[in-house]
Amino acid sequence: MLIDLSRDKQVCEVLTRLKEANPEQGPVCVDGTWGSFVPMLAVHLSRMLHRPILYISAHIDDSDNVADDLTVFGAGHVEVFPVWEGHGPQWQGDATDEVAAHRLRISLALSQGKEKANFSDTIISAGIQALIQPVPDPSALSADSLCLVTGQTMDPDEVTGWLTDQGFERVDSVDVPGQFARRGGIIDIFAPVTSQSAQQIGRAESVPSEPYRIEFFGDQVESIRVIDLDTQRSARTVDRLEVLPPTAHENLEQTEMLLNLLPPETILIFEEPTEIAEVAEVFLSRIDDPRGLYPFTAIYQVAQRFTSLQISRFAGAGAAKSIHLGVTSAQQYEHKTGAMWRDNKEVLADLLSADREVYLYCENTAEVDRITEIVRDVHGRLPDHLHLPIGFLHRGFILESLDTVVISHHEIFGQTSLRRRIRTIRSVSPVHTMLDLQKGDYVVHVSYGIGKFAGVELMEKAGSTSEYLTLEYADKVRMHVPVSSIHLVQKYIGAMPKRPVLSRIGSKKWERQKQRVADGVHELAVELLETQAKRESAGGYAFGADSLWQKEFEESFLYQETPDQLTASAEIKGDMQRRSPMDRLLCGDVGYGKTELAMRGAFKAVEAGKQVAVLVPTTVLSVQHGRTFTERFADFPVTVEVINRFVTAKQAKDILNRCRQGRVDILIGTHRLLSDDVGFKDLGLLIIDEEQRFGVEHKERLKRFRTNVDVLTMTATPIPRTLHMS
Repeated sequence: MLIDLSRDKQVCEVLTRLKEANPEQGPVCVDGTWGSFVPMLAVHLSRMLHRPILYISAHIDDSDNVADDLTVFGAGHVEVFPVWEGHGPQWQGDATDEVAAHRLRISLALSQGKEKANFSDTIISAGIQALIQPVPDPSALSADSLCLVTGQTMDPDEVTGWLTDQGFERVDSVDVPGQFARRGGIIDIFAPVTSQSAQQIGRAESVPSEPYRIEFFGDQVESIRVIDLDTQRSARTVDRLEVLPPTAHENLEQTEMLLNLLPPETILIFEEPTEIAEVAEVFLSRIDDPRGLYPFTAIYQVAQRFTSLQISRFAGAGAAKSIHLGVTSAQQYEHKTGAMWRDNKEVLADLLSADREVYLYCENTAEVDRITEIVRDVHGRLPDHLHLPIGFLHRGFILESLDTVVISHHEIFGQTSLRRRIRTIRSVSPVHTMLDLQKGDYVVHVSYGIGKFAGVELMEKAGSTSEYLTLEYADKVRMHVPVSSIHLVQKYIGAMPKRPVLSRIGSKKWERQKQRVADGVHELAVELLETQAKRESAGGYAFGADSLWQKEFEESFLYQETPDQLTASAEIKGDMQRRSPMDRLLCGDVGYGKTELAMRGAFKAVEAGKQVAVLVPTTVLSVQHGRTFTERFADFPVTVEVINRFVTAKQAKDILNRCRQGRVDILIGTHRLLSDDVGFKDLGLLIIDEEQRFGVEHKERLKRFRTNVDVLTMTATPIPRTLHMS
């Protein structure tokens, strides 16, 4: 932790009272806090007292936020005890329920390590809702667990029967927790909770659970190995595996309150205890069946057995015994809605003008570089009292006693960041056969058209029995296709969600449709060849490699990129760096980050002195893109303009004049961009959003852009023409 709280007299008094505290004398009360100071205090107490801490918050999201702050301030081991948000009995889950498995792992670890002092630097963050819900009694679960030991005699059928009874899903190869696979005398088990995984809570380098391969020789367990999910091959060997039942018992007597599993030396921290009690009451009142849940009074009664610290922003009735901390708000330095960039610079200058130590937390190196550049513009150098640690801090505060301001980059610049957990997504095998067809699926036969799959039948013909695919067409007419001709049938894939019209056997309609498609493909091929020939002969502009500003722009992205986003971004920039013009299609559902990738391409174009046109099908989208581009490029000298029906004729004329002069870097608009009076001084990139929603006339006008300009088409619902054009 960067700030030494031992220099604060009030913090020292809190530490002294906790050392001398007797649970029978009641909690230690503290008031006068703000922002993320309480997590900082919790980390200080954990280091000085070497005792485990349970940090209790009022709201579900608060527990995740607290965990972020605890990590930033350097806590040893941090765990979040999540609330189970399923339906039905509050303590039940299934084999694939990650939240239920996480709760069970923490509970089991606490139970196993209660007598071992191995939680001295662990802080568990929990919302009161998570504590209201019971956890399975670890002792009861251990009695019902599946224990496998090398050399032990056990029937493999007994193992698979136990897994099935516990709700495990049988698959060909395990991929996610809650699955198992069997191939003769080999059984792969991916258990959400094992005795090994429960021993690893709080370890940053550990994984929650691992898949295991059990090899049998007859009825004897020959080996137990951890397997690699990517290669499905065996890795290291273990001698013993205990798989706990992932589903909890319905018997209320076999459940337990988490507080009863805590080591006796644990310190409980209640942040805003009054609010915690109110939220707990509301939470219980909204549940139809509260059986088995613990009211706050019961939780508080158990909490009296532990040393507890109650922290509130404002002093309560017992203020005379409360320790008042001199922590105040840093709101005076926060971004004001509608403030311009120069206003933010003034706020930053005001922050540094005071004779205080300033800890300005930045989430990445790009934010550090941006702050450094701004401060040097104002002061000429970085002041000695300015510190720029990297980390995500949720809410800043001022330590009056230490003349210290702790604040975050996103508070000063008004960039709200969304924290989300990234789970590894593993590739799946594509469908290559008809084995995955289900009854009722629509299929296409190359000679008869669109039909419905009705199943597989055994039929006798010419004295031999063979399998036939039964396809149903219009008027309930059925066709039987031999399996040997399966290559003539494929799944129907349509662009519209509505059901297709079944073809009529004996009609010429299907033949006419195929002919129209063939003619259309021929025309499209001619168009593609003509366009590509012009693009190759004209050549394009090869953009340079990523600059320092490009890296800063990408690193200032408020969200965590997915692997697909990183791959697509690299491919787009790779295309732009080639001499031949880019023509790439970017597919992704709504909210998957297509616009961010387009903005990264736009930044590369603008930095090279080129202009960017963004063509959208609707006025609403133009407004949305205008707002997004403006906010995203706010920290850089980039001019973004929007032209649509909300822009007056006078404003439009001014924008177009400046665009022709090259004084508009990015121009966003609807089909108005395709008008004859729209021109660019040096257009380098054309971004088209949902091209399929433009008419034929508009697409003809688009051809004039495609000759020597890089083109990036974005869509959430690609149609065959859009796919072929790419």
